[in-house]
Amino acid sequence: MGINMLDVKQANAQAVLWELWAHRAASVRYLAQRTGLSFATVGSILAEFVETGEVILGDLVSGTGGRPSQAYVFNAEFAHVLALSAQVRSDTHMIRACVGNLYGETIAEREYPFAQISLESFGEAVAAALNAHPTIKVLACAIPGVVRDGVVVVNDYPALDGTAFPEYFREKYGVHTVVSNDVNAALMGYAAETEPGPVIVGIYFPKHFDPGSAVMVNGKVLEGDAGWAGEVKLLPWDVDWLAVDYQDPLAIGPAIARLIGVFCAVVNPGKIVLYGDFLSEDVQRAVEDNIPSKALRAIFPPIVYGRELDQDIIRGLFAQGIAAYKHQLTIKQ
Repeated sequence: MGINMLDVKQANAQAVLWELWAHRAASVRYLAQRTGLSFATVGSILAEFVETGEVILGDLVSGTGGRPSQAYVFNAEFAHVLALSAQVRSDTHMIRACVGNLYGETIAEREYPFAQISLESFGEAVAAALNAHPTIKVLACAIPGVVRDGVVVVNDYPALDGTAFPEYFREKYGVHTVVSNDVNAALMGYAAETEPGPVIVGIYFPKHFDPGSAVMVNGKVLEGDAGWAGEVKLLPWDVDWLAVDYQDPLAIGPAIARLIGVFCAVVNPGKIVLYGDFLSEDVQRAVEDNIPSKALRAIFPPIVYGRELDQDIIRGLFAQGIAAYKHQLTIKQ
């Protein structure tokens, strides 16, 4: 099979664009060194991106022993990602909508209260965001439940069961859509901001529903064969997560310690991230004091408390949305 020169040209263009994205601003010479392309090729590619608006001319940068060179700046506002997160706050069902640029920086946000969450609830938020920000190219949604190939298998909002998010929003609004479990998104958001290590686990305790969890191995979230990985309610034991007193450290502490013990036995995480509004110092001590066995204590990982679930979810959704935009752009080129 012969080489398709158009494909090569497009691949080179994407290599230059996303190398510039990684550095925010750079000269032709620097990008040529990083990509292995010729100075002339990189210069021509950047000129085309300046015309489309994806790249902006920056300041002149002084070189070593030569005349100043032109800096090029990645235009993070050329396209945007809309992140939508369904959640319960103070007994009120909410959809949080955040618009972010291609660096995952929030430029606008809004919250929508609903009596119940449905597909139309998401649609209302999407329509408003697209009207205000027509440069939105990707929609990233997080829901508390099981998602498989973009279809909601089961979740905490029955009206969403069986919904194919990507297909619905592509047909109705013409926007590329990705959907994921909320705790998976939160763990991605945590990992995007830190150096998480090879194996980490995130667990969220919403109190109104059963806990949800996520496992990340070498930077990739494990969803399981059918998308059910992390569904704590499937564990065959006697903890009733809807009845337990979350304000009583002696009740909730041992339950959390046992749950962490399960993950220690199965994936041996190097870190556990806990999300919940009840994780006081007394609860934290109760967790540490009730590790089920000496063997588990030897491998019990450090626990991260105090993370903001909402922020980590949005950060994770932005990361997914940017990755989807990059992939979509590569396919279209």
